[in-house]
Amino acid sequence: MHTSEMAMKGYKTTQKHMGSDIELELKIFTDITGRLAGADVAKPGGISELAEAVQDNARLWNLIFLDLTSADNQLEQTLKSGLIYLAEFTRQHTTKVLQGEARPNILIEINKNIISGKRDYFNRAAKVAAA
Repeated sequence: MHTSEMAMKGYKTTQKHMGSDIELELKIFTDITGRLAGADVAKPGGISELAEAVQDNARLWNLIFLDLTSADNQLEQTLKSGLIYLAEFTRQHTTKVLQGEARPNILIEINKNIISGKRDYFNRAAKVAAA
């Protein structure tokens, strides 16, 4: 096998691995966002469902924050700064939702935008890997 073929095979393997990571992230974001949107506080147990979904969302964003602030994170600085801001906003808004001072709508909207961006990235990466 030529060096260029080996490099291409390694690149495609890396792309497949990245794709699976993105797929997992999409699944987690989609699950939590669906639970946030589906929690009906007017129904019995609805407040508990909302609280659990909001807390899971907070844990997810805390993990994102930790990753973003890691020395190993190589995201472009502007994107990284924007995501750090969203993580902090999410933390603050989560407290308000749990205290009954706010609704989770903005958390849902933020997550939907992240899902959309990750899907776009995943689709582009899949096209590159297929080429």
